[in-house]
Amino acid sequence: MKSTSLFFLNLTRLFFLIIVLIPSARSADAQTIFQEDKNNFIALIEKPNETASSMRANQHPFTLQEQDVSAILSAIQVVKNKNTSTPLFTSEQVSLLAVYLPKALRKATAQQDVIFALSKEKRYLAGLKTQTYYVAGSIFVADDQLNILIGEFDKVANKAYEMAYDPTSQGLIKYDFNFGNRKQAKFSFDSPLSFSAPDIELKMKNRFDWVVAPTKLTLEASVEKETLSPSNRENTPSQKNISDTATLPAENDIVARFKRLDALKKANLISETEYAQKRRQLLDEL
Repeated sequence: MKSTSLFFLNLTRLFFLIIVLIPSARSADAQTIFQEDKNNFIALIEKPNETASSMRANQHPFTLQEQDVSAILSAIQVVKNKNTSTPLFTSEQVSLLAVYLPKALRKATAQQDVIFALSKEKRYLAGLKTQTYYVAGSIFVADDQLNILIGEFDKVANKAYEMAYDPTSQGLIKYDFNFGNRKQAKFSFDSPLSFSAPDIELKMKNRFDWVVAPTKLTLEASVEKETLSPSNRENTPSQKNISDTATLPAENDIVARFKRLDALKKANLISETEYAQKRRQLLDEL
């Protein structure tokens, strides 16, 4: 009886590992742009057949600036209740996407979407334990707008499965992510969103899983239309000066630059020596 139970237990584990380790058709066809492990990646993938046939081709390849990606993604908030909200993306996730999304869109064809899955850690029990959560979705440019489809938000890593089937933390467990869908899924992301930057909105009022934003975020300076006297002109800043002051890119913000540097180090794009040198330079600017 005991041997029979062990046989079925091992068979169950083997079946689970086969499912986990054999990549899905979607991931097998993906062109990797960034990958830290099986569950942290940014990739290009062919659009699903049902959307490719029913929708116009994407506006790819496309040139997008890193500071615009940072501004757009940082401005999306998930509303928890009337008084509180939380960022859709953490600062580290924003930094990674700001670096790799423009690269992906420059490589993408008109029939490809960018998909992503990125983790974050939350501490609980006074910081003694951590829990991993994932955000996943897809991004593409169409009609001169950046489209963000949200498939997962705060998807919880299954610690029990990981301990049972990957006890030595070899990175064997691969989660099945939802990357969003142009055709609204039955159980799609449905938490209300708010936006702290101009011109970002929902694609449709009844869908919280589809966000659209201009591919270039700028703050428009109001210019006095009335003719100014020469003395007033001297004391009034030009439109260019107002715009330059109002639109400081994220790269000029020292905190954003530190976060971006940390993201580059985590992605192994710079060495420890380069990281230390750049960090010292940023500290010297304080």
